[in-house]
Amino acid sequence: MEYTEFAYIAPPRAEAKIPFGMLALYEDGGWLAQIKKNGTNSVVFVPPDRVPYAYNRHGERHKAWEFDEKSADFFTRLPGKNWWVFNAELLHSKVTGGPRNTNYLHDVLVHDGTYLLGRSYAERYELLYKTFRRYVKSEEYAYRVLNEETWLATCFTRDFKKIFKEKLSDEEDEGLVLKNPSGLLSTTDGKGAPWMAKIRKPQKNFGF
Repeated sequence: MEYTEFAYIAPPRAEAKIPFGMLALYEDGGWLAQIKKNGTNSVVFVPPDRVPYAYNRHGERHKAWEFDEKSADFFTRLPGKNWWVFNAELLHSKVTGGPRNTNYLHDVLVHDGTYLLGRSYAERYELLYKTFRRYVKSEEYAYRVLNEETWLATCFTRDFKKIFKEKLSDEEDEGLVLKNPSGLLSTTDGKGAPWMAKIRKPQKNFGF
């Protein structure tokens, strides 16, 4: 079902690319780091009827993927009666032998009808974590597992260089995304959020 009040929200995008030598500056500056997975940026919309659907960062519905019962599970249980919008990396087809049908959640943009413009990333991540923490079944290094098809990204506050050099071990690990916890959500973040930066592994088959 499509809603007449629906409006696409462009997800925040990390345009700034940094070299390895600058990781310590971001760590010392109090930024957060998350392991970047090699997938498709996905904006998950959950309307009042709690039947989720998703768009890519270009404002188009995914052509080769849609929610099934398992991947939709936790979104159907969201509290309240209004819209929710999340940002995730959809891990489905980019890495041979990698995860399939998995949403790697890392941001919430609309919280039960409240568009979180002007709210910091630290506030938004806290809302994201509180929303799903009751469902956490286990913890991997880079994420918390809700089920096989829904993961919640972990935020790191230190050891950025060590993480980049030693912990990007899964096939789908693409690099790191750095986020300023004080960075405020803006309608222009889809063109390049000033509170985000990225560094990727030097492999030809990866690209941000």
